[in-house]
Amino acid sequence: MTKILVTIGAILIFLLIFGVLIASQKSSGNSNPGIFGIILFGGLIAGIRAIWKKPDSSIEKKKEDDNFKLDKTI
Repeated sequence: MTKILVTIGAILIFLLIFGVLIASQKSSGNSNPGIFGIILFGGLIAGIRAIWKKPDSSIEKKKEDDNFKLDKTI
């Protein structure tokens, strides 16, 4: 659930920054965002991949719990 929320947040931040970039380019007379837009988009893709690559902490905790050994000495 948190991965989905962080992904949505990353997309919203990207759209906000991209909008500011477009507005600043329009005010200076250019019609497209150029190389900065491509860099921002590449950063968004890399960020989303990094978010989804990291395993859930609940899965790691479950793996640690599975390795618990019982003391069977009397």
